[in-house]
Amino acid sequence: MLTGALAAALPATLRGPSDLEVTTLARLEDAGPTDLALALGPRYRDALRATRAGILVVSLALSADAPAAACVLVAAHPERALGRVLRLLAAPPPKVAPGVHPTALVHASARVHPEARLDPYVVVEADAVVEAGVWLGVGVYVGAGAHVGENTALGPRVVVHAGVHLGARCVVGAHAVLGGPGFGFDAQGHLPHLGGLIIGDDVHLGASTCVDRGTLGPTRIGDGARVDNLVQIGHNAQVGAGAVLCGQVGLAGGAVVEAGAVLGGQVGVAGTGRVGAGARVAAQAGVTRALEAGGVFSGHPAEPNRPRLVRLARLKRLADAQP
Repeated sequence: MLTGALAAALPATLRGPSDLEVTTLARLEDAGPTDLALALGPRYRDALRATRAGILVVSLALSADAPAAACVLVAAHPERALGRVLRLLAAPPPKVAPGVHPTALVHASARVHPEARLDPYVVVEADAVVEAGVWLGVGVYVGAGAHVGENTALGPRVVVHAGVHLGARCVVGAHAVLGGPGFGFDAQGHLPHLGGLIIGDDVHLGASTCVDRGTLGPTRIGDGARVDNLVQIGHNAQVGAGAVLCGQVGLAGGAVVEAGAVLGGQVGVAGTGRVGAGARVAAQAGVTRALEAGGVFSGHPAEPNRPRLVRLARLKRLADAQP
């Protein structure tokens, strides 16, 4: 891709030649004269000034700090520039050839679309449905009556338990377990979990994530949710459309995360907790109650972030003032 075409696609204002070939992307610290690098926020200012990159994509605020010798593209929307550059320069994904590997075991009553791909040692149980364009990686297990929607890709050794409904265009990382029984007990032992698991379209579930089925009624994950690696979603939890759960988040049974909310790494949400739509919860916070929509929260128990920081600053000054 030439610099002129890249400027048009971002979009960006080009300061330099429009016919330079853009082929490789590198960090500011590592880039050489033929590489493209990005500086889109103030924390990159020092690295930008010192970089040897020949082509730069920068925010307007940092454009004056770019080396004079570089070809500079000033991004109109810096918050979107990284994703657009990565997609423009990435090689197209390999075309997946459909077919069922000879070692795969498919029950006679299962319905596997002829355009699906089943890799070695896949197991598909009775009455399961695997739609067109699905890719089941090595060792994937699809339980009885489960449904895997069109163009969904399951990584190696993913387990989809019986009756789980997985929507279209989902991506599930290796070793994830979907629809296992929840962590519920009484005096007589482990409780049967008779509810299901419903996962919407365009959902990303990271590697080794576990999503439990409901006790009564289903656990639900809404369209477009993004769930990082090593996340635990308990029985009957509800995750809204477009929500983001970062690594090692834990949702107890019955927890609710509404649409568009973002939970930082290792956030815990109790069964009584509810994170309102669009709220932001800082890493390692503990949510024990309802948090209002659109707010920013931190701490344990989670509370509005700014008043908490003010209180902590006052406590520190008080402590520092003691003899």
